[in-house]
Amino acid sequence: MKMHDNLESLKKFKGFDLNLLKVFEIMYICGNGTRAGEILGVTSSAVTQSLHKLRKFFDDPLFVRERNSMLPTSLARSIHENLTESLGQVFEHLLTSQPLSMKQITIHCSPFCALRVLPQVATALDIAQLSCNINHISSDVFLDSTEDILSYRKADLVFDTMPYYSFSTMTEIFHIDETVAICRKDHPRIKNILAANDMQNENSTLLVNETNSVKNIQYQIQNYFGGRRFAYSSSSMSTILSITECTDAVSFIPRWFALKFIKSFNIKILECEFKLQGVSTYMTYHKNLMRNGAFIKLIKILRETKMREVDENTFGDLHVF
Repeated sequence: MKMHDNLESLKKFKGFDLNLLKVFEIMYICGNGTRAGEILGVTSSAVTQSLHKLRKFFDDPLFVRERNSMLPTSLARSIHENLTESLGQVFEHLLTSQPLSMKQITIHCSPFCALRVLPQVATALDIAQLSCNINHISSDVFLDSTEDILSYRKADLVFDTMPYYSFSTMTEIFHIDETVAICRKDHPRIKNILAANDMQNENSTLLVNETNSVKNIQYQIQNYFGGRRFAYSSSSMSTILSITECTDAVSFIPRWFALKFIKSFNIKILECEFKLQGVSTYMTYHKNLMRNGAFIKLIKILRETKMREVDENTFGDLHVF
């Protein structure tokens, strides 16, 4: 009976090329026909032809051009949401019939996150006595998302300040990080304490970042000081740190990052009259990886490392605010 039902389901796809769904998903993620063609290894005209077939099938434009990007319609967003969950389940079922290997582990996170996370993973592998190569893929805060990375199996572990939940993945807090204020050591007006009224006379730096957790911290800081004057902005933590040490600007950065580089840069940590909420960094991975004994051992050691940090009250964030 089950085989008959499967056959009837497959008959419904008669005349529909399932490869078009791959084109749709990549187009949805990229928002650019040329880029989608490069990923698929086809020409832009081939992508256009595939989109034409999809538009005809769904009787919807699916993507609407706006400047240099193709924005999805409401129907396209609905199709994407359904496909993402379905593809995750397909990959999970396919992988259950394949032996898992721990010869290499691929980690996806920002370069700033990697500065803290990768040494911990490397140490955990040594403790577990696992011979495994670490492959780091740098994420782009404007383009990449945990959903896309895990849906297409681009990485085994994803670290991000935004959680991702689905039936096929596990997500847990890996770090809860404290933020501190810094300025250059020879600041002409600020000594060791940053008061609320001090910011009225000082410039600030701003991290360009779109994650909700980072924006929440920025809002808290803005709300406490009654507004900040931003003279410098960058998506790079190291750039903002370099600007801070040679100007009178005040910056808010991770405590762990400040302590790591305080001897290398002309900066000092300031005491504040208020305390910000911690920012969580999440670790996400596919559930099917928990069938691998080596991976289970790695996750267990990483969890123990996390608990030791909590007990020792050591914090650090992955972003500048």
